[in-house]
Amino acid sequence: MISGLTLGTELRRFQRSKLGRIAILALCLIPLLYSALYLWGFWNPFGKVKDLPIAFVNEDRGTVVSGKPLHAGDEVVEGLKENDQINFDFVSKQEALDGVKEGDYYFVVELTPDFSEAVASPATGEPRRAVINTIYNDANGYLSTMIGENVMRTMLPVISNKIGAQAIDKVLVGVQSAGTGLDQAALGASMLNDGAQQLDEGLDKALTGAQDLSQGAGTLNTKMGELASGADQLADGTATLNAAVGQATGKLTQLTQGVDQLGGGVDHLAAGATQINDGVQQLKSRLDGITTAQASTANDVRRLATQLQGVPNPEVQRAAAQLQQLATQIDTQALGPQAPATLQLRQLASGTQQLAYQLGDSSAPFRGGFDQLRAGTGELPGKIGELTSGVQQLNDGAQQLKEGAHRLQAEGTTPLAEGTLSLVDGISQLDEGAGKLADGTGQLSTKLKEGSQAVPRWTAAQREGTASVLGGPVELTSTNEAGSNTFGGGLAPFFFSLAMFIGGMIIFLLMRPMQNRAVASGVAPLRAALDGLLPGGLIATVQAATIVAVTLYAVGLDARYPFWLYVFSIGVSIMFTALNQMLNVVLGPGPGKVAAMAMLMFMILSSGGLYPVQTEPALFQWLHPINPMTYSVNGFRELMYGNLDHRIWVSSIAIAGFTALFIAITALGARRDRMWTMKRLHPAISL
Repeated sequence: MISGLTLGTELRRFQRSKLGRIAILALCLIPLLYSALYLWGFWNPFGKVKDLPIAFVNEDRGTVVSGKPLHAGDEVVEGLKENDQINFDFVSKQEALDGVKEGDYYFVVELTPDFSEAVASPATGEPRRAVINTIYNDANGYLSTMIGENVMRTMLPVISNKIGAQAIDKVLVGVQSAGTGLDQAALGASMLNDGAQQLDEGLDKALTGAQDLSQGAGTLNTKMGELASGADQLADGTATLNAAVGQATGKLTQLTQGVDQLGGGVDHLAAGATQINDGVQQLKSRLDGITTAQASTANDVRRLATQLQGVPNPEVQRAAAQLQQLATQIDTQALGPQAPATLQLRQLASGTQQLAYQLGDSSAPFRGGFDQLRAGTGELPGKIGELTSGVQQLNDGAQQLKEGAHRLQAEGTTPLAEGTLSLVDGISQLDEGAGKLADGTGQLSTKLKEGSQAVPRWTAAQREGTASVLGGPVELTSTNEAGSNTFGGGLAPFFFSLAMFIGGMIIFLLMRPMQNRAVASGVAPLRAALDGLLPGGLIATVQAATIVAVTLYAVGLDARYPFWLYVFSIGVSIMFTALNQMLNVVLGPGPGKVAAMAMLMFMILSSGGLYPVQTEPALFQWLHPINPMTYSVNGFRELMYGNLDHRIWVSSIAIAGFTALFIAITALGARRDRMWTMKRLHPAISL
C-alpha cells in the first residue's frame, strides 16, 4: 500500500521509452500554448494601431469668418500628420470607399464638406455640430472595427477640443465686440438722459409760465368784459346826445338849456372816458407784461427745442419739433407779440386814449369845440350844423367802440383764456411725458452701463485660454489602482486559468486517474484518490511553474507578487487536475473527458475573466459564485496587479476547498470502484 504513493508507480510507465519521456515533457509544455503563446501574440495590439491601414478623407471646402478664411479640415489634417500614434493614408473619398470595401483599409475617417462651416456656426447665430463620418467593414475583421472605434473615441475628444476652442474663440471675439458697442450705447444713453432731464426741467419752467399766462389771460378777459360794459354805456349816451342835437334845431332856447345840461353830461362823460381810458391803459400795461412773458416763454421753449435737437433719438427729435411749433403758436396766438388780440387791444387802448383826450382835454378838438359851443350858445343856431356833425361822429365812434369791445372779448380775450388753459394742459402732459422719458433713459443708461461692465475685458491670450477651456470644459484624468497594463496583461488571469485547466485535462489523456490495482487491493479510497492525483499533481506543478516563468521572463508580465503568484498558480493547477481526475473517476475516462470539455465552456463564460458577469445572461450569473475558475481569476488578478484585499483570501480558501471537495468525490468514486461491474468491464465509451 505504501508503494502506491511512490512517485514511480504511474510515472514509471513513461520512463521506459524515449517517446514516453517526450510525452511527459509535452504534458508540461502544452499549457504554454494556451497561456504564454496567446498572451505573447496579443500582448499589446492597441500599441500598434499605427501599423493599421486607415484612410482619411478631407472633403472640407472651408469657409470665411469675419472676412478671414477658415479651413478647419486642413488644420485637423496637419495635426494628424504630426501624430505618430496613428498612421493615416490621406486619399480621395472614392479611393477610401473602395479600399475599405476590398480590405485595403480597416476603416475610413471622413470630414464632411461643411466641416468648417459647422465649426464657425456658433458665430453665425445658427450653431450646429461638425460631423466626422467613420465607415467600417466587419468583413475585414470585427476586432479591427472595435480597435477603430476605440481609436475614434480617443481621437474625437482631441479634435473636438481643438476645433471647439476655435469655434468658441470666434464667439468670444463677437462678445468683446458687442461689449464695445454696449460701451458706446451706454455713453449715448447717458447723453440722452441728460437731454431728457434738461427737457423735463425746461418744461417745468414752461408749465409755470403757461400757468401765469393763463391766469393773466383770465384777468384780461374779465377786464375786457368791464370795458365792453362801459362801451355800452358810452354808446347809449352818444345816441341820446345825437337825438337831442336833432331836436335842438327848432328849439334854440331849449338847446341853450340843453347845451348847459350837456356840458355837465360831457364833463361827466369826460370823467367816465378818462376812467375807461385809465382802466384800458392799465389793462394794456398788464397785457403788455403778459405779452412779454408769453414772448419770453416762446423763447425759452425755442431754446429747449434747440437743445433737444442735439440728442440723437427719434422720440426726442419729434418732441423738439413739437416744441418749435408750440413756440410759434405762443407768439401768434392769445396775447403773443404777433397775435390778433394783441393788435386789437393796442387799437382799443389808442381809441380810449383818444376818446379821453377828446372829452377831457380842452385843447382837444371836441372839447375845445364843445367849450366854444357852450360859451357861444348865442351863436348856436349858426353852428348847429357843426354840432350835429360832431355829435354824429362821436356817436359813430362810440358805437364802433362798443362793437370793437364786444368783438375783442368774444374773438380775442375769451379764446385767449381758453387757449392758455389748453396750453397749460398740453405742457403738463408734455412735462409728464418728459419725466417718464428721463426715467426711461436713466434706466436705459444704467442697464447699458451694467451690461457693458458685465462683458469680460480679455486680452488675446486670456480670450484664447477661455475658449480652450470652454471648448473642452471637462478633462478626463484616470488612475488605475492596479497600474498600467497591456491587453495581454489584462487577460493573463483568465488565460492562466484556462491553460491550467487544459493542462489538467491533457494529463489524464495519457495518465490513469487512479490505479486500479491499489483500489482492488483494498487501499483506503482517500489514499487511492491521492495516489492517483500525486503524479498528475507533480506534472501540474511543473506546468504552473513553467507558465508563470515563461510569462514573466519571456512575454514580459510585470507581476506585483511573483513569489506568491508561483504558489497560487501551483494551487490552481492542482485544483484543476483534481477536478479532471474526479470527472474521469466518477464518469469514466470517456464521458469524463467530454464532461470536462463541456464544463470548461461554462466555467469560461461564468468566470468573469473576459467580460463582467453582470453583462451576461442570468444562467452565467448564477453559476459565477460556484465556479472554481471565478476564484482562480480573482486570485491571479490580485497577485499580478497588486492592491490586495479580502478577495485573495476568499480565492485561496475557495481553491483549497474546491480541491478538497474534488478529492473527496474522487475517493467516493474509488470506494464505488472496489466492485467490478459489467459496465466497467465493457464501458460504452472508451478513450
